[in-house]
Amino acid sequence: MQIFTRLLQVLRQRAVWTMCVVVFTADVVSGIVVPTFSLYAASLGASLALIGLLTSFNGLTSIVASVPIGLLSDLRGRKQVLAGGMLLFALSSAFYTMVPNPWLLIPVRVMGSLGMIAVFMVGVAYMGDVVAKEDRGLAVGLYSTAMGLGFTVGPAAGGLLAERYGYRAGFWLAAGVALVGFFVALWGLAPKQRQPAGSTPVTTVPMATRLRLMAQEPNLLAASLANLANNVVFTTVFSFVPLFAASLAIGQAAIGSMFAGRALASTVARLPTGLLTTRIPSKYLMISALALAGLTLMLVAQVDSPAALAVLMLVDGVAFGMYLTAGQSFITENAADLDRGTAMGVYNTAGSIGGTIGPFALGILAGVVGLAAVFRVTAVVALAGAVTLWLLSARGRNTATTPQESATADFSG
Repeated sequence: MQIFTRLLQVLRQRAVWTMCVVVFTADVVSGIVVPTFSLYAASLGASLALIGLLTSFNGLTSIVASVPIGLLSDLRGRKQVLAGGMLLFALSSAFYTMVPNPWLLIPVRVMGSLGMIAVFMVGVAYMGDVVAKEDRGLAVGLYSTAMGLGFTVGPAAGGLLAERYGYRAGFWLAAGVALVGFFVALWGLAPKQRQPAGSTPVTTVPMATRLRLMAQEPNLLAASLANLANNVVFTTVFSFVPLFAASLAIGQAAIGSMFAGRALASTVARLPTGLLTTRIPSKYLMISALALAGLTLMLVAQVDSPAALAVLMLVDGVAFGMYLTAGQSFITENAADLDRGTAMGVYNTAGSIGGTIGPFALGILAGVVGLAAVFRVTAVVALAGAVTLWLLSARGRNTATTPQESATADFSG
């Protein structure tokens, strides 16, 4: 019962539940836009090649912008970045309805991707700021559950509006929901945390120096490589499992239901994982999740039954929900307070590299040796990520040292 008392105490904090509301609205917006975007682009005359290019902009933007946005949140405060991200969500959703040709979707897509980074990534760092270290896993569990619920509501609402009133109606709803999140962020999020007394001002340490010192942190390196592996798994599931399911004569409706079940399983797993981080170190949960994902994909390569594939997708959803929550908790626990946003940027960048390069390389592999080999190779990547995390994190320090502190030692020495 003590753990649930702590959970309620965390949830009662205005900063925590406000952030959960903000990220819920953000994922409602994503849930409305993501499932219908390619169809909307096609209705404007976009070719398949252009649709693929537009889709790739999410990953490319994340690779380029994650670290600068995380650094900005360290320098200027999380609240401003989070509110700005919600405003970008609102503007991009509205601009989708106004473009006269598909090529103009490119800058709007970039704007929406920047909003996603500013909210989803910086929101985790914010949670690490406003709760005690021992409660960060609980807070991240609540946060990631709110994300999952938002992405459950969004596709249903967006699909219904698109079917009855057209794609633009769904985008206008997304813009309205994003504006609600923007005003909630302005009203309820805590202002910038004060810098600890005696610490070196963030602005006195060059960005290149800070990133170099961060790269030497075994915990951050281990988590980033693990996140790269996890995103390869995620994009493999969404890129190639539907094709594999179709080869088993599974219909589109059944495939959609399969992935809806996976999303629900992922959402259900998040809060329990946050609770487990109070008893089990988050890195062990990350390792377990990657191992489970790897074993699941090994089995996917062997199945020929629709029912078996559906069960394996549920298991994969649990593994993803576990990893998402435990990985974010691991960063909030091990990154120093003044650098948490930048650390999340490094972590997110590594994941985006895996999510961008992985599908391309595996697509080539699928064309040469078939889909089953893709699942086996991705399983090996997941298991390698788990082993890498185990080995590298064992070298990590128990207490986080900021690049400011390290740089001060370098300068004074």
